[in-house]
Amino acid sequence: MGEEQHARVLSRRGFLAGLTATGAAAVLGHGRGAAAGDRPNIVFFLVDDLGWMDTTTYGSQYYETPNVERLARRSVRFTDAYSAAPLCTATRASIMTGKYPGRLHITGASGHLPLREGPLMPESAQPHEEILSPRCQGYLPLEEYTLAEALKDAGYRTGFVGKWHLGHDEKFWPEHQGFDVNVGGGRWPGPPSYFSPYGISKLPDGPDGEYIADRLTDEALAFIDESKDAPFYLNLWQYAVHAPYQCKEDYRDHFEQKKDPRGAQRNAVMGAMIKSMDESLGRVLDKLEELGLMDNTIIIFSSDNGGNMYDRTMRDGTNLGPMSPEGRTPTNNAPLRSGKGSVYEGGIRVPTMVYWPGKVAGDTVSHEPICSIDFYPTLLDMLDIAPRPGQVFDGISFAPALEGRRLRRRALYGHFPHFTQVVPCRQASWVRAGDWKLIRFYELDENFPNRLELYNLNDDLSEMWNLAEACPKRACDLERMLDRHLAETGALVPKPNPNYRPEAAREIAGWRPSGQCWIEPAVAGLILHSTGGDPFIVNTGAPDAAGRLVARFRMRSTSAGPGQFFWTTQQGRRFGPQRRLDFAPAHDDAWHEYAVPFEADAPLEAVRLDPSVGPGTVTIEWIRIEDAQGNAVKEWRFSR
Repeated sequence: MGEEQHARVLSRRGFLAGLTATGAAAVLGHGRGAAAGDRPNIVFFLVDDLGWMDTTTYGSQYYETPNVERLARRSVRFTDAYSAAPLCTATRASIMTGKYPGRLHITGASGHLPLREGPLMPESAQPHEEILSPRCQGYLPLEEYTLAEALKDAGYRTGFVGKWHLGHDEKFWPEHQGFDVNVGGGRWPGPPSYFSPYGISKLPDGPDGEYIADRLTDEALAFIDESKDAPFYLNLWQYAVHAPYQCKEDYRDHFEQKKDPRGAQRNAVMGAMIKSMDESLGRVLDKLEELGLMDNTIIIFSSDNGGNMYDRTMRDGTNLGPMSPEGRTPTNNAPLRSGKGSVYEGGIRVPTMVYWPGKVAGDTVSHEPICSIDFYPTLLDMLDIAPRPGQVFDGISFAPALEGRRLRRRALYGHFPHFTQVVPCRQASWVRAGDWKLIRFYELDENFPNRLELYNLNDDLSEMWNLAEACPKRACDLERMLDRHLAETGALVPKPNPNYRPEAAREIAGWRPSGQCWIEPAVAGLILHSTGGDPFIVNTGAPDAAGRLVARFRMRSTSAGPGQFFWTTQQGRRFGPQRRLDFAPAHDDAWHEYAVPFEADAPLEAVRLDPSVGPGTVTIEWIRIEDAQGNAVKEWRFSR
């Protein structure tokens, strides 16, 4: 093993030893039978996309998080805490319900998408897809009895401030899910802008240039002030540190001067955003101390998934898109493998701390595996609130772990049955039992050639040694456990696609098909087989050109209907009628050359060609983007 590889494979005994403080946890009792007015307040501080290694408490030597350290000195820190999913909507749903995303059928990050009709499990898929992948439900059903509703029924005043992302339609937003107050919570996966004006209907704009992390903190402090005389439950779920990557310039300049001794983290914009997040936490702690509430407030600090390792940014935070070689990833989760969107540890292991005044000694560490599904039952246990009769929890109370005791849990599970273009991962399910973790992938390729991957996390925290072949019995036993879990929770599992055609292509020269067509390479060029409706091909690798341009292409068609050409730019990143031009294709099975002049108000980001609307076959020999003088700035040739 080379030195670099060896450095990444760190055992818990070695690497995590630095996280362990001296002293043992001590518990004075759970305060059973307390009346509502005597129960402690609750502040749930959730950060978006904060990786396991993104605070000094967990080992970062680049970021600066003195207030996270301040909270840690009073808290129990969990080294093996997991988000229930590697993306935000699913984890947030698990927190509010205590259920696995697979049981809820909320397994992805679709909380910002409009509602779609039809079954979540399709009957067929595009011909290039070997398997059928379930669709994610994009909202938290109102029938779910949320954590906020349980606490409200127990006499708590409930407030939500920040990112919700559990439904596109307002009827699914926090004020309809048990919260008395909602500021900023809605469909948004990230703020349209971190600086006012924000573009969020539930967050009135402040003075121009006001930073959203500061503003949300102001709103949270106002809620605490208004609620100080009665028990309150506050979710301060910051939009930070999700894209877009925008920060205070002086903070960024500070981090530009720093170097990570580990050589891993080096994005100054992320450093600045984390600093603002840390200041937010510090202001909450200051307010609780000012009001004399610290000794009567439970605080949970966590993240919804691992740190982002697929986007790339420039020095000013401009997002260059996934996997761009020109920029820096937002963060680095090493020694954990991969990041957000992946079922490897970097995507699902998150920093988590719990402060419980008068009950648990601070500055202690627990290695017990816990999960975001556990917060709901744990809080009910800590507050001596009984769940509803018949209420289903997949999570358990980890209150014993706060006392330093082992949890009676056989295994933790995860289910992420989705493929995304931006994340280097495949559809997968996983189970962790003790130190062993098994991952089952549903679709294989050259990057993921193994159906099963088995790791001993105690010896191999970086998940570099696949032991599935070396330990077949253990792999088989864990897979049986995984099958039982998926069946018991009713999870939607990928299955073979009856429409699969091996000759079909997922993409050709960067062009990908819509759901109403499939493509394959041929001697004559790219062949698009249309089923009707809205067939198109799209390419996100458009040339960095602006001004007067011409889209030129040569094709022949046996389809029907009008054609359209779309483009997006760095100022307008969505396809729409304002960046669309129509053309009239001939569907006579003869070759024709078409030219669509257009004007880009900023450098191009993506282009899209809709060659028809009817069923049939379209063959495209080449596509070219030309400048006003007729010079090709980008050309794609498909013929051989």
